[in-house]
Amino acid sequence: MIKVKLKIIKILIISALVISIFLPVTHANTDLELLQIENSANALVALQILKGDEHGNLKLQDSVSRCEFTTLILRILGKEGEEDVNAIENPFTDLDEKHWAYNNIIIATKYNLINGYEDKTFRPDNNVTFTEARAIIVRALGYESQLEGNWPDNVINMSKRLGLDYNLNLPQDKEITRGEASVLIYNALTIPLFAR
Repeated sequence: MIKVKLKIIKILIISALVISIFLPVTHANTDLELLQIENSANALVALQILKGDEHGNLKLQDSVSRCEFTTLILRILGKEGEEDVNAIENPFTDLDEKHWAYNNIIIATKYNLINGYEDKTFRPDNNVTFTEARAIIVRALGYESQLEGNWPDNVINMSKRLGLDYNLNLPQDKEITRGEASVLIYNALTIPLFAR
């Protein structure tokens, strides 16, 4: 009976030690991810790509919409609000000229950065997914002509090949946060443009 109790105690002690060894690693990964998000966001703020609210809050845990993400990409390219969009046709049935991001969305269509849905909508205020965001960046970097296969695997494979996913391990359909978008955009800044 005593031997059985000693074995149980030994097993519990070993289990506790094993768990205690791995807990800090898990916590460290979370801290590392938060540090990566913070560093990426700060770099984008310094480059005037990412902006906070009227109080300077970046709201890195908030979701980012399709129109917000499109605007961020236009800032990288130096195209935000760059031109008069009156001569450019609006291909989206759900995009009104009064929408705050109307000009940016129309400019993004001119440069083939964004696609709408089959029903000819853009759904500007829907949250952008990880794969949708990667697709916009792949186009912005000029790699769309290099895509092989079908959506979404072609974008997923290309973004992994380019290193867009570095420090991001997210489900493809996850709606990304502003912080995750910061890491994705920061990664994009390290990738050379594809020469056309």
